Amino acid sequence: MKTTVLAAALLAAAALAFGQSMMMKSGARSGGTGSMMMSNTPMADPKVGAELRSAPSTGTKIPYTDLAAAEALAAKAPVVLFFAADWCPYCQADLKDINANGSRLGPITIVVVDYDKEKDLETTYGVTVQDTFVQIDPRGMRLAAWNSGGVDGILARVKRAGTD
Repeated sequence: MKTTVLAAALLAAAALAFGQSMMMKSGARSGGTGSMMMSNTPMADPKVGAELRSAPSTGTKIPYTDLAAAEALAAKAPVVLFFAADWCPYCQADLKDINANGSRLGPITIVVVDYDKEKDLETTYGVTVQDTFVQIDPRGMRLAAWNSGGVDGILARVKRAGTD
């Protein structure tokens, strides 16, 4: 019995060590952090992502400049920070949807944050992966957060003043 338990423990430790070494190799090869999200996320053309981020939307979509500006907008209407990476295919799909169908969002403003550059903001809101949406209030407090979903996801999750 002791031999079986010891063998199982050694096997589990070896499997864990192997998995961690594979994650680190994968992260180093892709230039990522070694996290599973980075190693398993398919890569899209970053040039396309940059174009989608700056392309016009049928709704209100603006680039992130600073938190104070986003808070000022949130004093007037709902604001959602969208943490997008140019290389992320999920972000590109959401941006295509927002660009094409943004008019369905009404007064909601989408503020597109560069996932690869705004690390302090990510820490502030607990963002750990790209393709994350965070709704903020006029004081910059996080009201809601979710991943993916495009326009339908935004409409399903945004909290509106006086209704939630």
